[in-house]
Amino acid sequence: MKHILFLLSFVILYSCKTDSKAELKAGSEESFAYDMYGLLIEEFNANNEIMKEQISDILYNKNLIEDNNAKIYDSLTTQYVAYLDNTYSELINHPKTDPSYYGGELSKIEYTNNFFFNGEDYSETGTEFISKMDNYRTEILKLVKDQNLKRRINNMLTTTLDSSIRTRDGQLIKALDYFYKDMPLISVLTRIKNKERSILEFENDFLKNLLINK
Repeated sequence: MKHILFLLSFVILYSCKTDSKAELKAGSEESFAYDMYGLLIEEFNANNEIMKEQISDILYNKNLIEDNNAKIYDSLTTQYVAYLDNTYSELINHPKTDPSYYGGELSKIEYTNNFFFNGEDYSETGTEFISKMDNYRTEILKLVKDQNLKRRINNMLTTTLDSSIRTRDGQLIKALDYFYKDMPLISVLTRIKNKERSILEFENDFLKNLLINK
């Protein structure tokens, strides 16, 4: 976990210095920064597979196998993670992108903006993205009793930013704009995989709490 957080912090700080519209050369510092996103994605993918196996083991525990709340939570998570995986695939399988090179086309912002936005408004896929996250968060929170877990879920899956987050002219910023507008495609792909990691960790903690209270 510390390794993941270190890499993520490094990439965020470093990529802020990078002009996503500049041409990237292999071996350049800019290219290296985007390669770090790729390393994070690989690490998240490995972590997510391990977490899925752990969740499966817990679900088959004799004390949970007939638990209705466990089944509902797992079903909701499975559907939402599948949706995120599909979104990830649509983005990375764009005809002009090369998944083997984390710079180049994957460093551009156009793909992100065209996918989630229609000018200053949300596109159809952007609207769906927010709706899916809202629905998933709302439904799992109905099942969660632990207050700390609730706060973690709300923090990761919020679609409403704090009112203090505004533009320079004082306008409120919408969540999708804040996290995805004008962001390089590779950073959006990384964020999606990180979101999946958190979601699976939340389910794992939820199931463990159920076991403790049996």
